[in-house]
Amino acid sequence: MSGSRKILFVLGGLAMGGVETYVVRLSKVLAQTGCAVDVILLSGKFDHRLMLELRGHARVLTVEHAGFLSASSWINAFIPFGHGTREEYDIVHVVDMLTLGFVFLNREVIQAKSLSIGIYHAKELTWWRDKSTYFRRKLLGLYDQNVKLSLFPSDGVAELAADLAGVGANGMHVLPLGVDLSKYEACTPARKSLKIVSVGRLVDFKTYNRHVITQLSAIRKFGECEYYVYGDGPEKAVLEQIAKDCGVADYVHFMGKIEYERLPEVLSGCFCFVGSGTSIIEASAAGVPSIVGIESIKTPHSCGFFSSVNGASYNEQLATDVRMPITDLFENLIKLSDGEYEELSREHRKKALEFDLRNTSLEFLRMSNTPPKFDYSFNRWRALASFFWSIFRFGPQALRSRFDHAD
Repeated sequence: MSGSRKILFVLGGLAMGGVETYVVRLSKVLAQTGCAVDVILLSGKFDHRLMLELRGHARVLTVEHAGFLSASSWINAFIPFGHGTREEYDIVHVVDMLTLGFVFLNREVIQAKSLSIGIYHAKELTWWRDKSTYFRRKLLGLYDQNVKLSLFPSDGVAELAADLAGVGANGMHVLPLGVDLSKYEACTPARKSLKIVSVGRLVDFKTYNRHVITQLSAIRKFGECEYYVYGDGPEKAVLEQIAKDCGVADYVHFMGKIEYERLPEVLSGCFCFVGSGTSIIEASAAGVPSIVGIESIKTPHSCGFFSSVNGASYNEQLATDVRMPITDLFENLIKLSDGEYEELSREHRKKALEFDLRNTSLEFLRMSNTPPKFDYSFNRWRALASFFWSIFRFGPQALRSRFDHAD
């Protein structure tokens, strides 16, 4: 029974991203079943529409001690939590190692009967493991001690975590990010539009954005495709320059940030989607044939269409060893007959059913059932000093290597 449970989610912020929108969706579903949901944000910066939606079904607390800094969530995590009195939760879910550290450092105030750790990107496991920096070393040690509490997006990431922590992979939990599929039932793809779409933050590890741009001239030999990029981020200027250098600037359109509730109208009428994370699930739910964007890949390859992916593993490099040129995928897609295109569209809708939030929310409750191991030594003030020293030593851009989490 989920109705009597008290659940806490802890996030670094509430930007328009795959993990953040997932937590908003999951909070809504859990609240509808009778759960009491709290959310702690380690930043005073947030997307106002997402916050409005979240506050409709959760109590939200923001922690902000250094709003003048772009990476304030790191500082907020190490400073003592000053909101109210002790709270006991049936489930506490953290979304990375920083928020895990926050819960540990404030364990006298935030008491978790059970804890689950969302590891939504493989880089979270490897970032700065080769450095002796105190704050990161202690976060990694705390995580490795609790690695069995993780909810992984794929088997490959689970195996990587087990290997790094020096434990067996047996018993690791894989839970894909759930999507509300009902929002996309009325969407209709459009084969003749030749409109290629990507949605998401423009960050350096999403190398598939630049690969589509560099290959667009070759793709246009099979049909007059144009590429519409929805989202913003530090890589935008780089991508714009690549489009100019490749002579395809007239066919690459940077559409800016998209409000989450407008996603169905953006996807309806598309020819093809290229991406990763939850956005490719949503595009597939809309019936849009979707090419998997493998994150951090250096060559213009994909593992294929999302409908052909086995299980929940798809956009990490270690998820599959299948590789094919994206130009070949576009050529095959463009040459499909109307009937073949419609069949591929149906296959994508069917694949998206595996990520139905109504089912994954139940799995979330089932898997979040283990108390944390907090017999650990971690000095918050030394961690804070270590963080500032690291920024001084490695430069303010050092955090970018952590998949652009500093936002």
